[in-house]
Amino acid sequence: MSARLPRTVLLAGVVAGLVAVPAGAALADPPGIDPPSCQQTLLKVTSWPGTIQTADGTVTLFSDAYYSYLAHSPECTPA
Repeated sequence: MSARLPRTVLLAGVVAGLVAVPAGAALADPPGIDPPSCQQTLLKVTSWPGTIQTADGTVTLFSDAYYSYLAHSPECTPA
């Protein structure tokens, strides 16, 4: 009986390790935390200040200053 106990504990440890290691690797670089591209960042310009309705249809407003601010963000500046 004493010879089986360590073997069982060893087997349980190996199984736990095989489960824990891939889970830890998946947490190392979750896809939701990837930095945005410059294009994704500059698309934010169309969300502020928004749109207005005119006789000709919807017009999207954007701020040149906001565009300039976003264009200077780290993902849009050359490395």
